[in-house]
Amino acid sequence: MKLSSLTLGVMAFAFAGTANAQSSHCYTDSFGNTTCRDSDGNSIRGYTDSYGNSTYRNSDGTTVRGYTDPYGNSTYRSSNGATVRGYTDPYGNSTYRGSDGTTVRAYTDPYGNSTYRSSNGTTTRCYADPYGNQTCH
Repeated sequence: MKLSSLTLGVMAFAFAGTANAQSSHCYTDSFGNTTCRDSDGNSIRGYTDSYGNSTYRNSDGTTVRGYTDPYGNSTYRSSNGATVRGYTDPYGNSTYRGSDGTTVRAYTDPYGNSTYRSSNGTTTRCYADPYGNQTCH
């Protein structure tokens, strides 16, 4: 199972500023639990249930809860007050807007590789292996 672009987008917004790491590694197990660790030792654990409800918890205690509807619209709120709204179209293109005005546009190719371009000028690329692991730089 591959980590979705929505999951990564939400984590990028919700936990922005918690780490300045150069890379992160994510894995989703067969039960749907996602774990991400960055090169600074920070971690994020999360789960999305069959109804589209997600909960992610950062190693510093910050929590994000949200929902994605059947049309690809999502809303996520973190315990630190940040809100992210997003949409993913059927072609793998995603747009996320944070309550701080930041926008991230993302594309995930058919192989599970994603590219994220933020309105602040940063680009992050994530690569997936066949086992459900993703590495982002």
